[in-house]
Amino acid sequence: MSTQKTISPALVKAYRNAHYFVHDGEEVLLLKVGSIHHALGHLLKARGQPTATSLTAHNPYSQIQTPEQNASAHQKLLDALAKAGINVIEGLGSDPNEDWDPEVSVLALGLTLAQAEQLADLFGQNAFVWIANHEGFVNLKLRYPVGNPSEAELAQWISQLPESLRDAARGLPGQERNWLMTVNESEQHHWLSPSTWDWNAPWPLARPDGCPMAIGTEMDRMFKLTSYGLEQFYP
Repeated sequence: MSTQKTISPALVKAYRNAHYFVHDGEEVLLLKVGSIHHALGHLLKARGQPTATSLTAHNPYSQIQTPEQNASAHQKLLDALAKAGINVIEGLGSDPNEDWDPEVSVLALGLTLAQAEQLADLFGQNAFVWIANHEGFVNLKLRYPVGNPSEAELAQWISQLPESLRDAARGLPGQERNWLMTVNESEQHHWLSPSTWDWNAPWPLARPDGCPMAIGTEMDRMFKLTSYGLEQFYP
């Protein structure tokens, strides 16, 4: 019986924390997952394109390949996009902690989500960056579920939390815990301590699973989510 492929929380967190650069002529845009990039939205409007996708063909499934293998895969990605009539802008994905080498990428303009998923799968990518509209919200799309951490990884994560939040972390359902482990420390603390929320603060822009929550205060979102019958997303 085959086992479903998953992505470790630590690897998803690395994807979230990565810097995705777009080289549009002399202008360089820095895209960060979970943020809104207005300049990117303006670029899409100027190009008459509804969406954008940051894709790479380097290091399939985050397994390090040789420079020659990566260059060959990148050219095949460019060829596939050109054949489909998709315009691209050169890009680069990098790790701000410099734990892994930069990866050449492209910003593909006008892809549908289904096309982006097919290309990610074709080139063995665990994830890709997706911009769904002119608002410029930068979203991370995974091709496989977030997996369970090892016992050692889970123990280390809980030990790094403030003591007041550890019981809440231990009590989370597995999948919610896995997603929470992929976001930054500030967001982890936010979601684990709803009693401390400032209802007038514009924070955060997305849930831990990456679903956008739109711009507004916590109070705005509470009213909005409740009106859609989604209040269960709040503890």
